[in-house]
Amino acid sequence: MENLMTLKAESRQEVGKRIAKKLRKEGRIPAIIYGEHKETIPISLLKSDVKAVLKSETGGNTVLRIQRDNIQVDAMLKDIQYDYLSDNIIHVDLIRIDLNKKVNVSVPVVTTGEPVGVKVGGGVFDFITRKIKVRCLVSKIPKEFKIDVTDLHSGHSIKIEDMEVEDGVKILSDPHTVICAVTAKGAVEEVVEEVEEEEGVEVSEEKPEETEDKDKE
Repeated sequence: MENLMTLKAESRQEVGKRIAKKLRKEGRIPAIIYGEHKETIPISLLKSDVKAVLKSETGGNTVLRIQRDNIQVDAMLKDIQYDYLSDNIIHVDLIRIDLNKKVNVSVPVVTTGEPVGVKVGGGVFDFITRKIKVRCLVSKIPKEFKIDVTDLHSGHSIKIEDMEVEDGVKILSDPHTVICAVTAKGAVEEVVEEVEEEEGVEVSEEKPEETEDKDKE
């Protein structure tokens, strides 16, 4: 599977602020694995490994094979907590996944080409929707959606319903949502507020209440 990364984890017998602080000083990040109606597992991961996942081509949609002791768990990033004073990662939530079950994820959108409405017509290009929510097997998760905007004229737009997706990938976002558009220069533009999608996999199970919230400094 192209979007699979193996990470080595260490088990945590203790949780709480003191242990979490000690782990961070050692270059590790406290984390938990939950979901699939199974026990919650406290672990720690190397900070460098978590950063490598986020910088990979599939980012938050990367399938992670977590290995600890003699146990192997397939999971995805559910939530990442950052220090409010910096961009340092202080905690990670991982959700178990079944490679044979479908998941809901947000896939980034990238555009290619220069719109003719900008190049020739002098219009203004607006890139409005940068992530699209889909449902599919983890093996089918697209790395990104590429939108060719070369033929986009002034006053025209590209909507989600105009996209073509591979078999097995179902679009969950509103099909009438505008992805991008070219507005005539000087025209009154409608302000469209972009909604940022949560990074990582979405599941119906709620995160179990536990002491990890106390890990924050």
